[in-house]
Amino acid sequence: MSTESTKDLIRRAFALINRGDHDAVGECVAVDLMRNGQATGREGDRIRDEALAAAFPDLEYTMEDIVAEGDRAAVRWRMTGTHSGDLVGPDMTLPASGRHLDMWGISLYGLHNGSIQKIWERFDMMEFLGQLGALDLTGRPAQVSD
Repeated sequence: MSTESTKDLIRRAFALINRGDHDAVGECVAVDLMRNGQATGREGDRIRDEALAAAFPDLEYTMEDIVAEGDRAAVRWRMTGTHSGDLVGPDMTLPASGRHLDMWGISLYGLHNGSIQKIWERFDMMEFLGQLGALDLTGRPAQVSD
């Protein structure tokens, strides 16, 4: 893929996620998608996107920067939304807090045959949990019970 085609596909995926059009997002993603080295596949990615949309109905991603060369792209993004639904994950559930989330992260994309094949994503999980009130980020020592 050309550099511009790579950028266009990433921009389209972000726009579709923001619209909540998870079926169309699937058209941008390879059936055998890898996320952070794990074989999540297209369906696993859809489940992740739907869980985030349920927890943050006003979820919006903003692409702050995009850099690409050939079939690779790097995106610095900002995620905002109100945590008004339960965030259900494979290992835990965060009950709705009503708190506003405003954080950033970086994703690297590898494309193959016109779709996103690999995603490497990093964001500050401590900040994420802190903004939702699930973690005390005041700097005070944790309470230890005997």
